[in-house]
Amino acid sequence: MEPPTIEPQVSIDPPLLEPTPLLSTENIVPPSDATEAQSNGGSSSTMLKQVHRLLTPPADLLEWKDMPQHLQFNPYVLTGYRPLQGVKGCLSSLFYVHNETINILTHGIPIVYILATVPAMMPWEKDYRFLSWCHLVGSVAPWCGSFVYHLFMNLECGEGIYYRLLQLDMLGIWISQSFGALPMVTATVFCWNTPLKWLFIISYSLLCIWGLFKAMTASSPWQRRLCFLLPFSMRIILTLLRISNMGGGNPTSLTHVFLQDAVSAVGGIIGAMHIPEKWFPGSVDIYLNSHNIMHVLVVVAVYSMHQATVRDIEWMQRSECNGLSSNTTLNIDHVNGSHLEL
Repeated sequence: MEPPTIEPQVSIDPPLLEPTPLLSTENIVPPSDATEAQSNGGSSSTMLKQVHRLLTPPADLLEWKDMPQHLQFNPYVLTGYRPLQGVKGCLSSLFYVHNETINILTHGIPIVYILATVPAMMPWEKDYRFLSWCHLVGSVAPWCGSFVYHLFMNLECGEGIYYRLLQLDMLGIWISQSFGALPMVTATVFCWNTPLKWLFIISYSLLCIWGLFKAMTASSPWQRRLCFLLPFSMRIILTLLRISNMGGGNPTSLTHVFLQDAVSAVGGIIGAMHIPEKWFPGSVDIYLNSHNIMHVLVVVAVYSMHQATVRDIEWMQRSECNGLSSNTTLNIDHVNGSHLEL
């Protein structure tokens, strides 16, 4: 009997395990930091959603064909109309986008800015207090009337209230055209002899009163646009007198004297011709339609009026009249200084 064969035992080494790489502490976000990052991301996302919601017109806005006849004044703006609402509904429309939002904001913001800045720039001493008031009231009045008109134009009180609001808007424009322009008129005739000076000032005032009557009784958009034609024409004549050196006023204000009427006239033409929505009906209902553009241009025009007025009043304070017009040499650095920061 053979002895049992004993097979040699082979030892099998266990597989070598690769060392686990150490985690870098740079990639570890502490719990507090992670929570803060999550919170910041969430708040940013919420804010973006709120901005998007504010900039997106609500679904319940109406189309042009749904509006009453007195609110169908632009057949090329097809959508974005607010329904007829009460006072509370009109006020709440400040917090969502519709086709009057730009018109409301472009005239609402200047009210706050002008009242916060212009009074400190004006000379309130006795001799120029009236002209300073004329400029302040003339600068802010058109925005007040227009802001109220555009905000409450869809009141559910009927066509009669709408036309009262439209008259308020026209009244604000008239105040700017009459009282707001008096400093420019006064500076132009400042060095003329007294009878001629007052003849021009009284004539301009009478033309403004005529314009107010036409504005309050106008029955069509074109009548409202043309009601200020005569005061506008007289300002053009006064501007030409300044260019020819027959009129007074600060030489550095001449560009702004021209721009204050030229820019507003361009805005009026754009509004009357319904450009650009006439070319792209329904495409610029909320932004960049003709009335939006006109509003922005009118803000630019009143800015030029402010620049011209401040320069002219400072010129009148320092001028020495010689004959028909003044040959005063001014300190231009002072005129272009801190009083013109609007």
